[in-house]
Amino acid sequence: YVVAGTLLNNYAHIFDLLTRLRQAVDHPYLVAFSKTAESREGCKNQQNGAMESQCGICHELAEDVVVTSCDHVFCKTCLMEYSATLGNVSCPSCSTPLTVDLTTENSRRKVPANLKGGKRSGILARLQSLADFKTSTKIDALREEIRNMIEHDGSAKGIVFSQFTSFLDLIEFSLQRSGIKCVQLNGKMNMVEKGRAIDTFINDPDCRIFLMSLKAGGVALNLTVASHVFLMDPWWNPAVESQAQDRIHRIGQFKPIRSTRFVIKDTVEERILQLQEKKQLVFDGTVGDSPEAMSKLTEADLKFLFQN
Repeated sequence: YVVAGTLLNNYAHIFDLLTRLRQAVDHPYLVAFSKTAESREGCKNQQNGAMESQCGICHELAEDVVVTSCDHVFCKTCLMEYSATLGNVSCPSCSTPLTVDLTTENSRRKVPANLKGGKRSGILARLQSLADFKTSTKIDALREEIRNMIEHDGSAKGIVFSQFTSFLDLIEFSLQRSGIKCVQLNGKMNMVEKGRAIDTFINDPDCRIFLMSLKAGGVALNLTVASHVFLMDPWWNPAVESQAQDRIHRIGQFKPIRSTRFVIKDTVEERILQLQEKKQLVFDGTVGDSPEAMSKLTEADLKFLFQN
């Protein structure tokens, strides 16, 4: 795209490539066994029929669903991030100008019946054999940090944040297989399910870990029962990560807070963090700039992210 001079015309595809790179760093399964990995024989049967409200940006089952006027489905948070990061107001799937107002609840169109489908299968159902489940570097590191947390404080609890619910599913399976009880909260759950998960985490002393999607955000949760935060992947806008950590920095928190960020060396994640730092320095030194400007990616930024 750079050589051809078409970089600015292919933002959506570039953003998709960046998403895939970020997913591969979390766990290769997120790419190899995604719902769009049609080359995998084990996934072909899952591709029949409707796409089951799959987000056109993160390729996960859409959370807090937004349907555009061109009938493409996205997570509300993904679409907001896409628009803010690239400064783009066209549909990531077909480039049709977006007419959705993401600031109000009533603006979200109803999901078409042909996209709803029946009971949805997660990434674990798409794996060929759970007996052959392979962990990842990040999951191994997380498990070690959790063990250290429990050894240091027998009553300690922690919250694990990721923007990919499929990754949370893989983490949950791995932790439970290791004897670590956990619950998950994501944007696909209804209010009853969310309430049950929160109650279990707060009141069950054996439940040490709360797996939470950053996209489930928005809800004003007071989780001061937790004193550890584990951030599994960097977000384009560091303010989102800060909001996640603020959930345990509330009145009633009596324990020291520890936050751990997992970053794989020599990957796109390091470049994302470097880009965050650079933009933060520019933002801090600019009078009258807007917070939205910090999250936008320029052509130079995109070149930097893909450099060898």
